[in-house]
Amino acid sequence: MKLPVRIGLSVLGLLAIFATAIGVGIYLMPGPNAGSAGRFVSLAKPPVAFAAGTGVRLAEVTLATAPIVEPVVVEPPLIFDHPGSSLAADAVVAKVPIFDSPESVTPSMTLGNPTPEGVPLVFLVKQRRGDWLRVQLPVRPNESSGWVRASDVSVRSVSNHIVVEVAKRKLSAFSGSQLLMETPVGVGTSRTPTPPGDFYVDISVRNPGGAYGRHMLSVAGFSNVLKSFGRGVGQVAIHGTNNPASVGQFSSNGCMRLSNDAVLKLAGLAPTGTPVFIVP
Repeated sequence: MKLPVRIGLSVLGLLAIFATAIGVGIYLMPGPNAGSAGRFVSLAKPPVAFAAGTGVRLAEVTLATAPIVEPVVVEPPLIFDHPGSSLAADAVVAKVPIFDSPESVTPSMTLGNPTPEGVPLVFLVKQRRGDWLRVQLPVRPNESSGWVRASDVSVRSVSNHIVVEVAKRKLSAFSGSQLLMETPVGVGTSRTPTPPGDFYVDISVRNPGGAYGRHMLSVAGFSNVLKSFGRGVGQVAIHGTNNPASVGQFSSNGCMRLSNDAVLKLAGLAPTGTPVFIVP
């Protein structure tokens, strides 16, 4: 139903309404002394009664004005579930059978220890069930996992983790939610992008030299474009560089390039088994 609208109020009627509203303290809009809910009219003088044509002026009314505060622009924090610590598993046998489940009779694969690169075989522990561990594997496809016998590995705690933000070309190292270091990082080009995913450091090599700089932290993740690179299988790494200008740029075949000083610092914070989270 359409409500009737009054449009013929007299001047005296309007003034009377205005004076009455002032007398009861109109609640108008937010002000400095009214919290977030609102603010009141502030009266400079009490209302004055008058009649039309007498020359008596209206009461002076001043509205309290809130100070103008410039908004503070804060970059939203990285949305990330920071693990307090993780578990790494070092192989203690020459060959580690990998099973699809603890109930499996035969292994789906076997990984050698040391690895083809001649370094100790390391896993990241994802789950424990009795005498079995589900571990992340340093194989394709990315983030593959399998079950190993707990007796075939030695478990240790890892305190820190690494986050690589590809679009921002930034690498951060954390202990829980505490930031330990932050540095620019060179990442993959649009043709050879750095693969996103949850990985871990599986190899740590000091002074590899050349394009790899002063240190290399191999990551158990693989390029989604390059199935092989050099003499390897397209595995990515965090490493130093002999081309400092490439740091902080989209400049690599998928690896993550740090300055040599930064990669040496990171290596001291990230032993093998350290989780590496690469986000777009």
